[in-house]
Amino acid sequence: MSARSLVRSPVSYSAVNECFTYNSRRSRSFYQCSNTMKLQRPQVGQMLLPRKLRKSTRWQTALFTQRQIVSNCCSDLSTTYAEELPNYLALNVLQDQPNAKQENVRKVLVILNPNSGFRSSREVFYKKVQSTLKLSGFAMEVVETAYAGHAKVLASTVDLSTCPDGIICVGGDGVVNEVLNGLLGRDDLHEALQLPIGIVPAGSDNSLVWTVLGIRDPVSAATALAKGGFTPIDVFAVKWTQAGVTHFGLTASYCGFVADVIQLSEKFRLQLGPFRYVIAGLLKFLSLPQYRFEVDYLPLSPERDPKPKSPIENVHGQLSDASKVKRGTEMDCSTGDDWITRKGGFLGILVCNHFCKPAQGLLSPVVAPKAQHDDGSLDLILVHGSGRLRLFCFFVAYQFCWHLLLPFVEYVKVKQVKIRPVGSTHSGCGVDGELLQVEGQPEWHCSLLPAKGRLLGRHPST
Repeated sequence: MSARSLVRSPVSYSAVNECFTYNSRRSRSFYQCSNTMKLQRPQVGQMLLPRKLRKSTRWQTALFTQRQIVSNCCSDLSTTYAEELPNYLALNVLQDQPNAKQENVRKVLVILNPNSGFRSSREVFYKKVQSTLKLSGFAMEVVETAYAGHAKVLASTVDLSTCPDGIICVGGDGVVNEVLNGLLGRDDLHEALQLPIGIVPAGSDNSLVWTVLGIRDPVSAATALAKGGFTPIDVFAVKWTQAGVTHFGLTASYCGFVADVIQLSEKFRLQLGPFRYVIAGLLKFLSLPQYRFEVDYLPLSPERDPKPKSPIENVHGQLSDASKVKRGTEMDCSTGDDWITRKGGFLGILVCNHFCKPAQGLLSPVVAPKAQHDDGSLDLILVHGSGRLRLFCFFVAYQFCWHLLLPFVEYVKVKQVKIRPVGSTHSGCGVDGELLQVEGQPEWHCSLLPAKGRLLGRHPST
């Protein structure tokens, strides 16, 4: 008897053929059959082969048997395993999504900034996000921005009936800020405030979605959008008092060193992408100027309820593009309470709407640890003094979240802030990564709107 017939003879083909009978209740016949197929041990009296030769022969016999039986079984199946897998995965992804039914189609406008980050936002959306949103029941109209401010124009002119379920921004915090200002500049302000904003992070920095929703990559953002839900968030306004121009934001406003870095980084946007902030910061650090400001702030009284008043009917604001005041809109700028004034040199002034955790970097330090995105208050951080040594100490301590322990750092929760540059100090003011530049010595007035914006998605912890 040959070695080949000796090893193949003990194989139980009846058990194997029986297990390959197609069962309509199971969609994984291949694996069920391969697991049940076993080779019997040689019977007593048969010639034993060396162990290595015996193992090699068994592998060859098992492989030959699988190929022969599977080829006969696949003809009886309605679909092959390779064809079945995508549908199976899609079914499991959508089983947990109540909004994935065909009758619950969610119509949204997708505004994509192709120049965000390393100009990879187009690839990120079409390869990583679009298919997930389609499977989740989204009907999307995708528009790519062609110039700076295009997203604001789109949000201010779009027919809201074509995207009743929101606007999804693909890019960085800048495109989100443009969409917000476009919505708040509309005549139908009541409907615009009800429209939620979704974010797919694909820009230089996406602090907003990382801080508020705990999302720092596009795939997680697509999953959060598919699950649905909304997250309320405060909206703050930065008003140029002399001209009556107002710009809205969701993250932070800043003056001093950070504003200068934002201005200088625009020169390296196309060449360096997200790394432009590092280069601009080093260059500005080496040529650090003197910053002098007058700061008036209205502290938040602990005995008062910091929550904003009830929603839409009390919304007040002036629109950023018009010198005239729209009908029924006026910001709450009352000065009857006790204001506190700070004058002198400041390395930086930051007004935060949430705790501002940058998405880039290894440590992701927190700027304002006591801030919440829906607490109805602003968090003011004043970095007193001047000089490179003090600025270096601040940024080193900031990387380890120790910056609030420094004696020259003042941290207070406020309702309103007024900032006036003094002398030759740079008059620009940054809002959500965008720099507002004006002529002369303006007065910047930061305050909260008594109504909340809405973001699409929820934090994983909720």
